[in-house]
Parts: sequence; structure tokens; C-alpha cells
Amino acid sequence: MKTVTLYIKREKAMVGAAMPYRIIYDGKELGKITIGKEISCEISNSQSTLEVSMVGNSLTIHKIKKEVVLFPQYCKTGVINCTIYSKMNWLGFLTFGLFQAVGRLEVTVEYL
Repeated sequence: MKTVTLYIKREKAMVGAAMPYRIIYDGKELGKITIGKEISCEISNSQSTLEVSMVGNSLTIHKIKKEVVLFPQYCKTGVINCTIYSKMNWLGFLTFGLFQAVGRLEVTVEYL
């Protein structure tokens, strides 16, 4: 079976800086990633899902997570770069997470 390399990098940000994010590929946890770090793994060359979620959250009862669909068959060099960005949700921040999550995630996917 043909495989591709998946690189996942977490950018530095104030939101969720103290908490690691769980990286889940097709329902299986690949590991946890902390701020400014990156991980890599070999994945199959078929359509799959990548989920990123916060491990723990002390301020809010709302979950912070993002799910994206990967299409490895579009890779020409066999490499997928994913970058995780944490953004501030101002309404959630001002209400201490009572009505909305304090932050949100953005995941960019680049097929090389």
C-alpha cells in the first residue's frame, strides 16, 4: 500500500498555550502536540479525516476542536503539510467561556 508523509506543526499563540492538542487520524490518536512543536507520521494514500482537539480546558465547558478531510491522492511528492493556528474568540474570552469557547482552531492543509 502506498503511503504519504503527514507533517503537522502547531504555531505559537496565546490561546491554549498551556494545553497540548490531541491529534486524531481516522479515529486513532497519533499523539499530542504542544505549542511551537511539530510531529510527522506515515499515512495511507486514501481519503481520511484529521481531528485536532484540546486535551483539557480550565476556563470553559465548550470544546475546542477542528476536523478536516485529507485527500492524500492529490500529493505529487508524497508530503502533506498541516499547520494548526489557535485564534481568540473575543465573545468567549469576555464571558469567561460561559456562552462560547474562549478560542477556535484553524487548520491549513498543503499538498506538496
